[in-house]
Amino acid sequence: MAGNRNLKLVSYKNEQEWKRGITSQIVNALQEDGRISDFQTLVVPGGTTPGPIFDDLSSSDLNWSKVIVVPSDERCVPLNTPRSNYFLIKQTLIKNRAVDAQTISLYNENEESLDLQETNKKISSVLPFSVCVLGMGEDLHTASLFPDSPELATAVAPDAPSAIKVSVPTQPEDRITLTLRALMEARHIHVIFKGRAKKQKLMESYNVLEPRKAPILNFASKATFHYVE
Repeated sequence: MAGNRNLKLVSYKNEQEWKRGITSQIVNALQEDGRISDFQTLVVPGGTTPGPIFDDLSSSDLNWSKVIVVPSDERCVPLNTPRSNYFLIKQTLIKNRAVDAQTISLYNENEESLDLQETNKKISSVLPFSVCVLGMGEDLHTASLFPDSPELATAVAPDAPSAIKVSVPTQPEDRITLTLRALMEARHIHVIFKGRAKKQKLMESYNVLEPRKAPILNFASKATFHYVE
């Protein structure tokens, strides 16, 4: 394990150890939460990085009927299309034993309310999250908390709702993201990433950049970061 001030960074020798280590911690946390709560909420990212973890996790011996899976963010696209994180998560995680898990989608094509009233009602009913798994981009964004998003200040405000709609100049679609407040309330937070370039950027930025320029740094005091080349 390597550290930098308060940053808890766990480095793994290979991808096999990486996925097993992360899966084990997720399972243990959900089992622990199951002893004190009637249901467990698991927040997960989209993208291809978590795929190997989802493969192992989906076969884990959990009471999946009591697990509620929520995407950390979502593109404003139909939920049955490959660009939807919800679609990807349903394909890669909600299978094997995990087929019994419940799911919550962040995007509702029929929701006209700009404040996402229905979505926020659903999310608020399952707070605090048991386990939050986050990815990390090369620009140090996480969920849809992007450095160049005009709505970033709103998304990281302490009085923000659980989910908001954001625009990202570098992305083709608007998105819905869980906010910093909702994510940080999670009992366990894990950030997963691969590649030396991302690690270097993270470590270089940690003592230099403000969280508004590197949103992942908002989680540095609480999250465990899991890295493999």
